[in-house]
Amino acid sequence: MGISTIYLAAALRDNGDGHLNRHRAGARKGSAGARQPRRAGLSDLVDIREGDALGTLGDVGGEVDLLLIDGAFSFYLPVLKPVEPRLEPGAVVLGENAFEPEDLDYVRNPANGYVSQPLPIDEGNGNEFTVRTL
Repeated sequence: MGISTIYLAAALRDNGDGHLNRHRAGARKGSAGARQPRRAGLSDLVDIREGDALGTLGDVGGEVDLLLIDGAFSFYLPVLKPVEPRLEPGAVVLGENAFEPEDLDYVRNPANGYVSQPLPIDEGNGNEFTVRTL
C-alpha cells in the first residue's frame, strides 16, 4: 500500500515541482499508506486525506494535471466526477480497474471532454489512459 504514492511523489521531487493529494477510504489502508511517503522521505510532497475519499475529493486544493483512479470497479466515475471541474485541458486520468461499460463510455465519448483508450501494453486488464480535452 502506498507504492503508487511513492512513485508519483518521487517523480514530483525529481522534476522539481508539484504536490500530491492522496485520498483513501479505509482507516487501515490510510494509515499504512501514510507511513510509506514518510519512510521514503517524501512526506513534504504528499497531503494524505483519510476518510471517505468520495467526500474529500471535492476540495483538492487547486488544478489537477494527473488523476490516478486506483480502486474498486464501481468507483471510477464517482471519483472522476468531483475532480472533473479541476482537470486542466491536457490533464491525464489513469484508471486502474476501469471495466464498467458506463465508465468507459463516458470517458471515450469526446462530447464529455475526453479522449481515452485502454493502455495497449495491458489491454483487457482494465487500465485506461484518458486525456482531458476541455
